[in-house]
Amino acid sequence: MKKIVDRIFPEKEGFIPYIYIANLAIPLYFLFQESQGKLLFGLLLMAILVVAYRQAFWSPQHILTFVLVQVSIILLFGFMYDPLYTFMIFIVVYQVTRLPVQWMYIVCGLFTFFALILVYQVVLSGEYYAILNLGPPIFGGSILPFIIKGSIKYKEMSEVLRRTAEELERKNREMTRLEESKKQMLADISHDLKTPITTIQGYSKALYEGVVTEEEQMKKYLTYIYDKSIRVTSLIDELFMFSKLDSPDVPIQKEMKDICEFYRGVIAEHFDLFEEKEMELEINIPDKKLMYPFDPKLLNRAISNLLQNTNKYNPDGTEIYLTLIQTEDNIFIEVGDNGVGIREEIAQTLFDPFVRGDKSRMNDGGSGLGLAITKKIVELHNGTIYVDTTPKQGKTNFIIELPIQKV
Repeated sequence: MKKIVDRIFPEKEGFIPYIYIANLAIPLYFLFQESQGKLLFGLLLMAILVVAYRQAFWSPQHILTFVLVQVSIILLFGFMYDPLYTFMIFIVVYQVTRLPVQWMYIVCGLFTFFALILVYQVVLSGEYYAILNLGPPIFGGSILPFIIKGSIKYKEMSEVLRRTAEELERKNREMTRLEESKKQMLADISHDLKTPITTIQGYSKALYEGVVTEEEQMKKYLTYIYDKSIRVTSLIDELFMFSKLDSPDVPIQKEMKDICEFYRGVIAEHFDLFEEKEMELEINIPDKKLMYPFDPKLLNRAISNLLQNTNKYNPDGTEIYLTLIQTEDNIFIEVGDNGVGIREEIAQTLFDPFVRGDKSRMNDGGSGLGLAITKKIVELHNGTIYVDTTPKQGKTNFIIELPIQKV
């Protein structure tokens, strides 16, 4: 029964269109006052009108044809029976407003033209009382659709303007937030650069002026200088990389390679880091070849950032889950762990540029650009990256989703 009801009154249409059909009740009443011949022919015309009205919703691409059929039947009623039957035009107005403007002019113009001929016939027959009653249907068929469509357009424009204003306000808030984050991060980076440079200057001055004479102490100072220079180089490299990836014409050199073997290689490069902290690796990568076009250098940088963060921000003995999954439409590269976890409010902005995570990580030596760089690299591969803070396994799971291009 429900299927039959849905077939007649589909849920997507609702019941509103059928309220207009109820207007047939009055002309149907008067139709039964006609002779048997006119009654049967009138019922046939009304049946065709209802079918045409209904089909206009089933076949919106042919709505113009069905509207013309309905208008023709209404005018036929006016000429064959009584001019007042033109009141049925209000049934069609709902559909006329859905036509392009140029066709609205044609349909309304034709109806108005023949309705005026009916008025002329009424005058000739001397039934002047009917002229006043013909005013509403002529108005309804010739002008009302334009008024309704104008109101709809005004409402749509108002809605578009409202959404545009909200979007501009949202973007303005986002820009303000990013600018504040950028200023704060630039201050942090300036501090991070100043600290090692000051150290380098101090130790190098001590060596230059001969303050340190013991060979062991000199080696210690030189080690400090070297380590701090590496730190400065790393900060500058991340700033340069982020600036480069932020450019709209950043070059990307994709190669068709086995992404499974590639992922194993990246993991192998970082194996010593995990071994130093006695972290257990659970690797789940298919043994088969999976050819995929990607930029090896950039994607290596993206995955390396995730692996290094997982190593840096988790305690010794943490279990690390490294997975690659292929589905029909995507490839998923996952880096998960059962370490300290990430709070949901932090996870929401973790990939934004110049975000450093929680306050406990502000002095960890990072630039706050690592995950932002990873996100940009993934997006250059038409992919997405997100973090699951409540995964089925562990506490945190970073997921890179790469689309498979179907030929």
